[in-house]
Amino acid sequence: MNSEEVKMNKCKIYVEGVADQKFIADFINYYYNISLIKGSDREGVSQTDNLIEIGGIDNKEKITKAFFERNSLQGITNIIIFDADEDIKKRKKELQDLKSEYNVGFEFFLFPNNKDAGDLEDLLMNIINPDNNKIFNCWDGYEKCLLKISSDLTLPAKKTKIYAYLEPLLGETNSQKEKIKEVNRDYTNKNHWNLNSEYLVPLKSFLDKFFKKK
Repeated sequence: MNSEEVKMNKCKIYVEGVADQKFIADFINYYYNISLIKGSDREGVSQTDNLIEIGGIDNKEKITKAFFERNSLQGITNIIIFDADEDIKKRKKELQDLKSEYNVGFEFFLFPNNKDAGDLEDLLMNIINPDNNKIFNCWDGYEKCLLKISSDLTLPAKKTKIYAYLEPLLGETNSQKEKIKEVNRDYTNKNHWNLNSEYLVPLKSFLDKFFKKK
């Protein structure tokens, strides 16, 4: 992507975990040429002033009224990007209730696409490089095989599916395997991910309000 001059409105983005933080950082860097993280290590992504990991909506120790109020008084827009999980209507209501409780405005977007139930992993499964669809087909066969063995077996989590997708695409060295971890993934790697996918249009449209090219 060409390095273009961009305008970044004053905002702070709050996400649930390190996986969300790394994806949003790579997405913003890819589309707006703005770096919001300082790097990563074995413990996680380095926190920055503009992209902050706070856990879920129940983590009131980090989602505080005073914190949001201070941002608003400084002309900073509060942005929350969480998972919709099993019930997007419920999650949206929880966030609207939080707005009312705090009497402080904030914008929010819910993974995977702000309209369906799901999470970051659902988004990721929709933006893999199409050339690698056969890898997911292998995984689907694995799940069907488990169900044939017994309906009582627990299917692996979606996070495991993402790990299983990346592992055969990377080398066998320890340094290559480190790239599978959430904190080290490179979502701008076109061999693995398609950040130009139509599936990401809702997220791009949402962030365009805060990150503008001149």
